[in-house]
Amino acid sequence: MKQFLHDRLPLDGMMAHLRKPLPKHINLLFSLGSLALFLLLLQAATGAFLAMSYSPSPDHAHNAVTYISEEMPFGSFVRGLHHWGASALVIIVFLHILRVVLYGSYKAPRELTWVVGVLLFLVTLGFGFTGYLLPWDEKAYWATVVGVEIAGTAPVLGEVVAKVLRGGAEVGAVTLSRFYALHTIWLPWLAFGLVGAHLFLVRYYGSSGLPKNTPEEMNTGKPFFPDQVFEDVVGMFILFVVLACAALFAEVPLEKVADPTNANYDPRPEWYFLFLFQLLKYFQGPFEIIGTFIIPTVGMLLLLFLPFLDRSERKVLWKRPIALTVTTVCVVAIVGLTILGATAPKLDSQEEVPPTEEVQQVTSPDTQTPDSEDEEDVFEFNLTEEEIDAAKEVGEEAQ
Repeated sequence: MKQFLHDRLPLDGMMAHLRKPLPKHINLLFSLGSLALFLLLLQAATGAFLAMSYSPSPDHAHNAVTYISEEMPFGSFVRGLHHWGASALVIIVFLHILRVVLYGSYKAPRELTWVVGVLLFLVTLGFGFTGYLLPWDEKAYWATVVGVEIAGTAPVLGEVVAKVLRGGAEVGAVTLSRFYALHTIWLPWLAFGLVGAHLFLVRYYGSSGLPKNTPEEMNTGKPFFPDQVFEDVVGMFILFVVLACAALFAEVPLEKVADPTNANYDPRPEWYFLFLFQLLKYFQGPFEIIGTFIIPTVGMLLLLFLPFLDRSERKVLWKRPIALTVTTVCVVAIVGLTILGATAPKLDSQEEVPPTEEVQQVTSPDTQTPDSEDEEDVFEFNLTEEEIDAAKEVGEEAQ
């Protein structure tokens, strides 16, 4: 079999490429990309398992998630892995991007590698946005309503985008079907296509190494296989153990089934969108578009085109004061806004209207008595038996 494969596949060339030495001084931060890939595969596997028992309709979605969480064998564990894995994926991808920025790894000739990586980060956020509607509980419904409304504030195409996402005038059955299709079909295809392109570019240009690496040290470190692969696998195992513990001991929240008429609900997005939720509080009225569209769009464009804006060859962090300052301000702002959004008090719910029976019970007896007496006076004719018999005879003759 080994000879059969060697005769038909370029195994020797592949192994030689995998054993290619990495730059010296590679640290654990260079395993973040492998961890992100592992989490993406874990999300795909657990998501496929959950999809086998899920129904994307408002009448059945919440019941399906309840069944998965409470009755299906290992359903709660798999749903926990999927839920906490999504949060871990956002964290790992964010840290990976931060490491690339701090080490200047986005500079030439790796501009395209950076662009594809940022697009993958946007797809990851897209997974989060489309995924939390699927349980169809109160939080999922109202957070999606707010998210779609934010998308609708964009100039020119905002309303069109909002209608496409909703599939109509309001969030409903068509919205759930579209989000499910995006979450399970369109975004996975896009994600794995970008992952393939990203891995090709990473292997083609090689690791960027640390800023302190000399040209001689770029190809004299440990080999990618088996040394770096072993470290990556150990990191994946530790990460899986942490997620498994979270899935076993931390309950995944599921609120009551979505009620579109519940105007008292205070919507809160998932934690990785809380910074935007908090940002909107500082821009009200005619300035709302600054928080909903201008700041997020400008930030993403600057991130996407960073290699073309920073053309300097300097990679050492303290020799890049502008990059250091901007990165620090952005990270502090995002973390600070997230904490403020998470700790912000919820709005007081409006006082509920008592049920009809309770209203009747608290009604004053004095106000009921005259009405009942008047009704008795109006409808009580005090007919005699002779008058009743005569009325019956008239009715029979009329028939």
